Amino acid sequence: MSEAIRAILEGLAPENWGRVRQSLFEAIVEAGLDAVEAEAVLREAAKRVGATLQAVRLAWQDFLGPKKEDATAAKDAVDLALKAGPKLWHTPSKEAWATLPREGHVEHHPLRGKEFRTWLAGLYYAERGKPLYAQALQDALAVLEAKALFEGEEHEVHTRLAGWEGKVYLDLARPDWSVVEVDPSGWRIIPAHEAPVRFRRGRHQKPLPLPERGGSLAPLLELLPLRERRDVALVLGWLVGALSPQGPYPILVLAGEKGAGKSTAARVLKALVDPQEAALRAEPKDVEALMVGAKGSWVLAFDNLSKIPTWLSDALCRLSTGGGLGKRELYSDSEEHVLEAQRPVILTGIGFGILRDDLADRVAMVNLVRLEDGERRPEREIWEAFARAHPQALGALLDAVVLALRRWEVARKALPSLPRLADWAIWAEAAAPALGLEAGEVVAAFYAVQAGLNQDLLDNDPVAQALLLFTADWPEGHRAVFSASELLAALEEAMGLKDARVKPEGWPRTPAGLGKHLPRVQAALRGVGLKVEGVRDARVKRLLWVLERSSGTSPATPATPVTRLQDDTPERGGWKGQPPQPPAQPPQSPATPAQPPRVLNGSRTPFAGDAGDAGDDSLLLSNPGDGGTWEGEEGGEWL
Repeated sequence: MSEAIRAILEGLAPENWGRVRQSLFEAIVEAGLDAVEAEAVLREAAKRVGATLQAVRLAWQDFLGPKKEDATAAKDAVDLALKAGPKLWHTPSKEAWATLPREGHVEHHPLRGKEFRTWLAGLYYAERGKPLYAQALQDALAVLEAKALFEGEEHEVHTRLAGWEGKVYLDLARPDWSVVEVDPSGWRIIPAHEAPVRFRRGRHQKPLPLPERGGSLAPLLELLPLRERRDVALVLGWLVGALSPQGPYPILVLAGEKGAGKSTAARVLKALVDPQEAALRAEPKDVEALMVGAKGSWVLAFDNLSKIPTWLSDALCRLSTGGGLGKRELYSDSEEHVLEAQRPVILTGIGFGILRDDLADRVAMVNLVRLEDGERRPEREIWEAFARAHPQALGALLDAVVLALRRWEVARKALPSLPRLADWAIWAEAAAPALGLEAGEVVAAFYAVQAGLNQDLLDNDPVAQALLLFTADWPEGHRAVFSASELLAALEEAMGLKDARVKPEGWPRTPAGLGKHLPRVQAALRGVGLKVEGVRDARVKRLLWVLERSSGTSPATPATPVTRLQDDTPERGGWKGQPPQPPAQPPQSPATPAQPPRVLNGSRTPFAGDAGDAGDDSLLLSNPGDGGTWEGEEGGEWL
C-alpha cells in the first residue's frame, strides 16, 4: 500500500467520505493495485467511514465506469433491438413503451416491464449465443427509454376498455392481442395493430372468450340470485355501464344475509367483462392500494365488507366519478407519480350500516335473500354453465353497447330528469331496448334505491329527525333563518335535549359541529320537502342556515318514463320467461305517479320511502332478434 493511499485512509471519516473518496480512488489507480489489493483498501475505507463494504464497492465501480465488454454488449443489444423493428413511444405521464411485432400480431409493453426485458435478453442470446449481463441490460434499456421519450410518439394506454372518436374498444386479453371495435353500426373483432388505442396487460388478467352474435343474457341471469325486477334492471344497467368508455360508473352493492350468493354473483359479473385471477379482493388497506388495483384491472370487486370507513367511502366516490392519487416515485425523489382512474366497482357484504350521503348518491344497491337448500347449485355446475353462456352473453352485451352509441341523443331527450350519475343513466337508457328493458326502467330503479337510502339516513340520523320534528307543523312555503347556535338550541329544545347530560350518538356538541353535519343530510331532507341551505351573511360575516318547507314531492320520484310489464316467477334465483320479442312500437314514456308519502313517528312529515318503484314485472332478458337494431328517434322500429 503506497504512502499516499495510507495518508488518505488515516484521514478518512464519515463526514468527509463524499469529498475525499475521489482522491482515494485516483490513488488506487495511480498505484496500479490489482483486484485483491484494491479490495483490501476498500475494506479499510469501509471500516473508517462506517459504511458497508458493498456501498464502498459500488462507489468504486461508479468511479471506474462500465466495463468495456458491458459497454460493447449494451450497444450491441440496442442495435439488435432497433433492427427487430419495435415502435418506441411514450405515455402522457412520460412512461416509455414499445410495440413489438410477435408471430403475426403486435404487443404493447412498458420498457421497464418484465416482458420487454425478457424479450431483449432473449433476442441478444438468440443472436450472440451468450447472456446479456445485468449492467449491459440496464444500459441498453436506458438508451431505448431515451429514444422512446424524446423521439417516439405520445399515446394513452388503457386497461381493458377504451374510447376513441365515438367508438368503443374492448381488449379481449387473448394471446393474439385481438380487440373488439364497437361503433353505432355494429361490433367486430380486429387485430391490435388496427386499433387506434393501446392497452396494457395486467399480470393477473384473464382472456375473454370470442363473443358470439345473436346472443342472450338470459342464461347468465339464471346464475344470479336476483328475485326482484328492480334488481335485475339495476344489474343490467350496471353491466352495460361497465362497457361505457367514459364514466361516471355506479357502485354496485350486493347486500344480504349470509348464504345469499353475494360473492358468487360478484364473481360472475366481474368475469363477464373483466376476468381476473383472485377476482374478489379484501378491503384495500389505503388509497394507494386501491388505485394500484385500479391500474391493473377494469372492474374492482371487494368482498365481504362489514362497513365502509370514511377514507374508503371518499376514495370510492372519486373512483366512481374520476380521481387520482399523487405520490413520490421514490422516497428520495422530488418527482410525483400520479395514479388516475375511473372504474366500475362491486361491493359485497352482509350489512354496511348507514352510507355517507356522497357515496349513497353513487350506489346501485341490490338486496339479496338467503338461498334455500333446494335452490343451491354446486360451484362447479355454476361455472360450467357460465363458461357455456359467456360468449353469447358477451355478444349480447356488445349489441347493447352498439345501441347505446346509436341512441344516446334519443335517450337524452326522453329523460325529463337525471340522477347524480347522469351520463351513466343516459347510456343505460339508450341501451335499454337491447337489454329487454322498458323506457326509463333503469333510472326508475336507481331513483328507488336512492329513495330507500335517503330514508335510511333520515331514520337513523338524530339531526335529521330533529329537523323534521322541529318543522313538522310548518305550512308549505314557510321559511326561517337561523345562526348555527340558534338552530342547535332550537333542535335541542324540539328533541327535549336542552338539559340532557347524555346526547344521542352522532349529535353535534357545538354549533360548528352542526354546521359540518347539515350538508350531509341536505339532499335527504330536500326529498321530503324540507330545504336546508347555508347562506353567507356578508354584513355579519357568518354562515346562516335557511329552513324552508317546500312541496313534499321527493326528487327521488320524478316523472321518469316507465312502462310496466307482466309478472314472472323467479326460479333458482334467476328470471324465467319467454324469449324477448322486438317491440312493435318504440317505448313510450308515460309519467310514473309518485308514491304516497310515509309518516315517521306519527308526524305529518312525508318521507320518500320506497317511492319510484321500478315495478314488479318480469324482464325481456334476451337480445331482440339476431342483429336487431333500433332505428329512428320517433316512430322508429326494430329492423
